[in-house]
Amino acid sequence: MNRSLGYVQTFIEWTIGALLAVMVVLVFANAAGRYLLNTGLAASEEIARLAFVWMIFLGAILAVRERSHVGVDMLVKRLPRWGQRLCLLVTNLAILYGLWLFAEGSWQQVIVGLNSRLPVTDISLAAFAAAGLVSAIAMGLLIAADLVRLVTGRLREDELVQVRESADGEEIREYQHDFADTETSAAQGSARSGKPS
Repeated sequence: MNRSLGYVQTFIEWTIGALLAVMVVLVFANAAGRYLLNTGLAASEEIARLAFVWMIFLGAILAVRERSHVGVDMLVKRLPRWGQRLCLLVTNLAILYGLWLFAEGSWQQVIVGLNSRLPVTDISLAAFAAAGLVSAIAMGLLIAADLVRLVTGRLREDELVQVRESADGEEIREYQHDFADTETSAAQGSARSGKPS
C-alpha cells in the first residue's frame, strides 16, 4: 500500500510541477506580449487561474500525506499514550466531518458549474470545483486510513502526534548544533596551543 501511495504522491508532485510551469509560461508570455507586442494571450489568465486552483488543492493532499499542515502539538506531546490516541481519534473524526462537508459543497458546485463556462476558453466552471472535490476525497481517504490504523493499533507511537515541526525550527537546531561543534573544536584547538579563544 505504501508503494502505491508513493507512486500516487510522485504523480501528484509531477503534476504540481507541470501546473506551475504552465502558469509561469502563460503569465510570462502574456506580460511580455502586452509590453512588447501590445497584445496578450486572451486565454492565459483563465488557464493560469485553473492551474493555480488545482495546484493548491493537490498540494493540500500532499500536506496531509506528509503531515505538514499547521498544528499545535504542545499539549498533545505531554499527554500519556492513551490521551494522544484519544486526541487523534477526536481530531481525525472532526477532520473527516469537515472534509465530508467540503466534498458535499464541492459536488454541488460541480453540478452548478456544469452549465457555466469561462468566456474565453469555454472551460466549464465545474473544473474549478472538481479540484476541491478530488482533494476532499483524497484527504478523507488518507485520514480514514490513519483512523483504521489507530483503531487496530497499527499506528506507531511517533505517528500519534500528526504535525511536523516547521523547517525553520529544524534549521535553527541544526545551525545551533553546528555552531556548538565549531565552538567546541575552537576551544580544544586553543587549549592545545595555549592561546585563549
